[in-house]
Amino acid sequence: MPPLPSCRTSGKSVTVPFSRNRNGALYPTSCAEGFPKLWTAFAVHIIRLLIQRVSTAFGMKLFRRLQENLSKHYWDGKLRLKSPQQLVYSSKSYESSPEFVPITIPQLCASIPYDNAGFWDFPARVGWTIRRVDRQCHSGCCPPGICTADGSKIPYGLQVPAISKDKVAFMQAWLFFGALHEVCSLCGLVFDVNDLLVEGVVHTAWLNGLPMKLFGSARRRGTAGSKGLKVQLVITRGNEFDDEHAYTFSECQVLWSIHILLRTLTLAVLCHSADWFIHPKDPVFFLSDVSSNWTCEGEGRMAELMFERLQEKGWCKSKLHGLRNAMMFFRFFVERSGPHRIHVNCTETRCMASQTSEEDYKTVHTSDVCNCDFVAVDQVQLRDSLSRQLIPKVIISRHCELQVVKDEAYPYVAISHVWADGLGNPHANALPRCELQRLRNLIDYLSNALHLSASRPIAIWMDTLCIPVSPQYKEFRKLAIRLLAPTYRDANAVLVLDRQLCDIKSRDVSNLELGIRVISGGWMKRLWTLQEAALSIDSKNNPGKIYFQMSDGPICWDRANRTFRHVSSKRERALHNSRKPHPLACTIREIKDSLLFGLWIDTSITSRLPSVKDLGPAGWETQFQRLAYAVQSRTTSKIEDEAICLASLAGIDVSSILDISTTSGPMATGLGASEWTAEQRMRQLYLNLQEIPSSIIFLRNPALAMPDYIPTALMTDAPYRWAPRSLLLHQTEIMNIHNADAQRRFSDCDYRLNGVCAPDGLHIEHAGFLFLGDNAVITSSCSFEDADSKEVYTLTRYGATEVLDGRLALIFETSVISTAAIVAVEGNQEGELYVTIVGHGSVSLDERKERTYNLSGTLKARDQRWCIT
Repeated sequence: MPPLPSCRTSGKSVTVPFSRNRNGALYPTSCAEGFPKLWTAFAVHIIRLLIQRVSTAFGMKLFRRLQENLSKHYWDGKLRLKSPQQLVYSSKSYESSPEFVPITIPQLCASIPYDNAGFWDFPARVGWTIRRVDRQCHSGCCPPGICTADGSKIPYGLQVPAISKDKVAFMQAWLFFGALHEVCSLCGLVFDVNDLLVEGVVHTAWLNGLPMKLFGSARRRGTAGSKGLKVQLVITRGNEFDDEHAYTFSECQVLWSIHILLRTLTLAVLCHSADWFIHPKDPVFFLSDVSSNWTCEGEGRMAELMFERLQEKGWCKSKLHGLRNAMMFFRFFVERSGPHRIHVNCTETRCMASQTSEEDYKTVHTSDVCNCDFVAVDQVQLRDSLSRQLIPKVIISRHCELQVVKDEAYPYVAISHVWADGLGNPHANALPRCELQRLRNLIDYLSNALHLSASRPIAIWMDTLCIPVSPQYKEFRKLAIRLLAPTYRDANAVLVLDRQLCDIKSRDVSNLELGIRVISGGWMKRLWTLQEAALSIDSKNNPGKIYFQMSDGPICWDRANRTFRHVSSKRERALHNSRKPHPLACTIREIKDSLLFGLWIDTSITSRLPSVKDLGPAGWETQFQRLAYAVQSRTTSKIEDEAICLASLAGIDVSSILDISTTSGPMATGLGASEWTAEQRMRQLYLNLQEIPSSIIFLRNPALAMPDYIPTALMTDAPYRWAPRSLLLHQTEIMNIHNADAQRRFSDCDYRLNGVCAPDGLHIEHAGFLFLGDNAVITSSCSFEDADSKEVYTLTRYGATEVLDGRLALIFETSVISTAAIVAVEGNQEGELYVTIVGHGSVSLDERKERTYNLSGTLKARDQRWCIT
């Protein structure tokens, strides 16, 4: 068959469609058929030519624009080209998504306002002087004429004690308004001081979005990214001024605003970097410049005053404890949400207002005026589902009726809530109809967003509805608790309901404020919510399935938390690899996250929300240590639940723990029913864990304690008198375990660091000293001699005055010159000494010329076996 004829269009060959008749002759296809095909082929060809021309002509220009706008790429975490109009945020986005929590501060510099006549000469013009190192910019790297001062000696300087009000007023005029005016002038951004002032009060909301405003303005002037401008932007190092004056609260606010402005200007500098990395040897940027670990003058005083002010506003001490000073200051300007409880009786570690009892518990309605009926789950359906080892799931109908799902593969959302918020019910598996309607609406919204189910309603799992509370279904309650791990692990999503978050619109707050609210919320303080979160994070199918319910809808916490840390995409890593960075180089995104307190937020949240995998033994740490660290700031209203929750987190079968109840054994120890049950369950937990750090025997050592030291209550009966009754709310004690363990680990690697918990006690190996005879007497301070080496040592006891006597020994933390546990010897089985701890002290070498002693004995090697009872 001969080839089809073709015609030429503009020098290019284009095939024209022809048809054949019955005789095989060719003829052009009709216009109705041929012309559309012809024009389609021609259009495709032209489009291809245009794409090639555009790629050739503008490819390099687009690539240069990508490099120039690299800061914007790191700003929102998305790799895409931006037009000049899109590069700068709109004014609306400044207000709805601030970098920092907006604050209000007093204007103290009204009497000495900034005169706009030059930044570096301003101190001399108003009668102040600063150190030479403070008025020069980065060791002479600045261009001539930028960092100048007359150098006159004015005695009233920043480095001598001054009247704090005068000093802070000067610093506000110079380092806040002056620096702001200077930077805006350099970049060509119009700045009016009245934009920040309202009736004599300074509002920092104008600073939100300022880095990109400055960059956009400099870009329009054609100076964006230039080295000279970057140098000029780094104009203030106002964080090194020290003064011992006790600042007032208003003065602390002003000093803090200067600190925030410094971070904002550093963010502006990052916008002008055209590299992926900040090199540590860059003459413009020093490591101290890109670091966010600046100390704000008056920060300690500010934290002290802020703690008092926040308590006056009704905040709980326990929620403030552990927050950094900066977070506490931001917390002051964050509006409280939800009902306000009375926190008069709360301590720094325990919120008494959130503690509830079953007798006084009251399930709440969606509003105070609502008095609708309660809707209960069918107990027979619940029992049948659990008897088949199935996770009970409940569907809420349109009329708010409850039905247990029999389908094992039915999709469901697990609800994680704060019991103190009123969504529990200790008396029945029922909730008010209004709350069920609210839950249905929330679940429908979430399921639609996740495309979970379009044809059928999504089911829920909630402890209030799905864990039987009736005494006659006690065994089925145990079954439901045993299924908690797969319940949260297999859920399609986990929805967190915290009343303090449900009243907040996520679009109206910054990531910083959102993180502060989550960290200080009630959900982060409860023991059961730790288990629910850890099991959800451990899900292999969907590790990022935790959603926090906000006023404007649920937010995925995994996605939100990514904004607090640098997570590179594949394309980012490919671009990074095009330039091999210095080992100490930092990415712009990492620096930005640090400036916005993102690293602290990320660390705080991840330490409070570990996965089950993170709670397992790793490296030097035992599972006991990891569990203790995870629950150190958690509480529970039912102390007997602690061992159940910890066992579930440790992957231990909770059956043996659940079998221990208030009626399963004698209570002759003087403890209440709940206390006795809790202690017996913790014993079983320690037995199941087996490996316990041997440094736990120094747990109640006050020498390692912080000023707010609270002794841990130990068990009362042998052979567990060494074991803490609870691991909750004892940050100091956990630190002691880690400190003691670290001292042994780094002093000698041959030490056996961990002991074994057995039915007869804790078996460890430590060096020690056994006193001779059965009538050794130890006072508050005494000396003893080693019978073999004739060395004399001094024992100084900690915090005790009573005399100890009997058959005594010492267990050393590391070597003989160290902390020691004083023990009473109860027996000896094949060389292993069975002992009980009676005190602690420190041992030192007696170097006096005339040494006297009244005790003697023999040193025991580091492989000496002890059983602590």
